[in-house]
Amino acid sequence: MEQAWAELASPRWLDSARAIYELLPFQRYRQLPFVDVLYDPLREEHWADAARVADFVSWLPSSEEGWRPRVLDLGPGDGWPSIPLAATRADVRVVGLEPSPRRTRVSFKNARRLGIANAEFVTGDATAVPLAEGSIDLVTASYSLEEAADPVAAMREVRRVLQPGGAFRIAYQRWELPEPELEGVSFLEGVSGLLFQYARRVQQPSVERRYTLLVPACGPAEAIHREALIAAADAPRVLGETRLDAASELGVGLLERLAPFALDSLAVELGRWTTDELIADLEGVGFSEVWGTLHSGERGRAYGRERIASGDSFGLDEFDALTREIGERAAATDGAGMVTARC
Repeated sequence: MEQAWAELASPRWLDSARAIYELLPFQRYRQLPFVDVLYDPLREEHWADAARVADFVSWLPSSEEGWRPRVLDLGPGDGWPSIPLAATRADVRVVGLEPSPRRTRVSFKNARRLGIANAEFVTGDATAVPLAEGSIDLVTASYSLEEAADPVAAMREVRRVLQPGGAFRIAYQRWELPEPELEGVSFLEGVSGLLFQYARRVQQPSVERRYTLLVPACGPAEAIHREALIAAADAPRVLGETRLDAASELGVGLLERLAPFALDSLAVELGRWTTDELIADLEGVGFSEVWGTLHSGERGRAYGRERIASGDSFGLDEFDALTREIGERAAATDGAGMVTARC
């Protein structure tokens, strides 16, 4: 598939902000918990996200008279977790650093719509953080550090802006694939057309390459895209995408049909980590303490799934209390799901 893409739709290799996120009108189909929709205790992904916000908040110091803790959130997308974090701790100041100008604008609008005044958003790359040395108390990265143009350079910048004793809390896509190699495709609506995306993931070396074909949202390309979307509904899934097998009609054959209508072809290569690899990189840039913990989101999702399946009734107050407890406990328990680094 990669060879066919190079031959049929030679891509421009870019960073993930331009190759992926600038093309999308909204993140997660405008279904971000708290940001786009109210928390719903009957949705297990809401348990996951609320527990992860509680996890991040648990690393913040208390405010003192005349001083407010500062948080730097790397790559908030449409405002998550910057906005719910700021709403949970109105005494802190949150800066969301987002490399995609479109995502920055959406984050700003979402914060203002929700009346969150202690969160601001800046367009910039994590490899050149526009903040003073030692000016931040907590840095959060929710599946965004690996999206930086140079993740190791971003780690150095995080260490620079953190004050002594400050924490860098990271949720990341652990590179523990169920097979040595996986391929997937997805079909999305973009800002200026329809998107056909293909991803190839390899365990060793730990790498993911993502390709995006932009085609018109009308005419023959729209009909082909719609037909493929319908076919994808019945295909197996992997890592949130439609799995692509060798005989799939959604692979090279589909690319051959769509390529003549391409408005643009983009690609990005992303490095990935196992937990040990991430810890080694963080130690390599000079963090004095680095360790893994349980993944608060995974713990929240598992607990939420059980409660939903039980049929028990519960309200938002209980949901809030339980997700807070899950997040705080996971953050304080050794494991291999998320990572914390201290200066």
